[in-house]
Amino acid sequence: MKFALTWLLIATPFATALLWLLLLWGDRRRARLRTAFAGPGALTWAKPIHSVGPRRLDRALVLTAFASLLLTLARPLYFERDEQSELQGVPYLVALDSSRSMLTMDVKPSRWNVATNALDRFLTKTKADRIGLLTFSQVAFLNAPLTFDTLALRTTVHYLDPEQFIDLTGSALGSALERAGRYFTSNQVPQRLLILISDGEDFSGAPVELARRLKRQLGLTVCTLGVGTSAGGTVPLHSYGGGTAKNTFGQQVISRLNESNLQRLAAASGGRYFRLGERGEGLEQLRQEVLRPMAEAAARSDLNNYRELYQIPLALAVVCLLAKVLLASKRWTRPRKNGAIRNEK
Repeated sequence: MKFALTWLLIATPFATALLWLLLLWGDRRRARLRTAFAGPGALTWAKPIHSVGPRRLDRALVLTAFASLLLTLARPLYFERDEQSELQGVPYLVALDSSRSMLTMDVKPSRWNVATNALDRFLTKTKADRIGLLTFSQVAFLNAPLTFDTLALRTTVHYLDPEQFIDLTGSALGSALERAGRYFTSNQVPQRLLILISDGEDFSGAPVELARRLKRQLGLTVCTLGVGTSAGGTVPLHSYGGGTAKNTFGQQVISRLNESNLQRLAAASGGRYFRLGERGEGLEQLRQEVLRPMAEAAARSDLNNYRELYQIPLALAVVCLLAKVLLASKRWTRPRKNGAIRNEK
């Protein structure tokens, strides 16, 4: 529940207290006028004879009706989950690691295939989110801007050619963060979330510090998904196999999932880390634990998803006013004996 005019809700108790003080001041002013009219010694016959209890109840009804009318003007609203609120998604970019290490076959058939297949299934179940796509190695490229067209995104993912995108020089996680930050800023996107799918290997130097700075300056949140195993495997030269990559000493290059790097990167930006899993279980977990709460928060911030609830305080105000009329506190009197009035000459 929320109020359309929050300032009026905050002002209600102060305005009600002010009315109570004004009524109290009115009572004291009338008492002073009686004293001035009848004199101090004649207050016995000049003082009103209305019963105290009904008068207090009358005063409480007036204050309650006044406060209820102010609450009515503040427009109380309640959130109603319907088709409109369900269709309100969130914008985010998906950054897919396209470095040579993604060809490693420590998960079958390869990290690249597991990541793209999982992303395809994820997009199939996505209904209302605006999603963009990045691929990165040493340099990040924007493959698709934010769009509701998940079919076009699935087609783009399907036609990503590992031989065309995969870079021999290794990955730079910072390049994806910088490219996402520039895109969100230039397009003035208020919610800035990057979903980064990678094995966590980084050759850029300081992605954690960069994530912390972008969070502070741009409000960029990064959720990471790790693909691969801690045991790792050799890095093939081609996506179809055939030879393995070697370092400058002629030794085979072993690539391992660097979970700690991805965990620290996510924590620095206020995001979450998930293991991707062989069938993309991590993406589904991210949807349930991150994306859906964000979508609901966005829906709750939109007044179009709320229904009016002014009828309750308005009805309370009407009931209080009717009760005041029916009570008629001035009719309730208590007997009082006045002394004889003597005429002294």
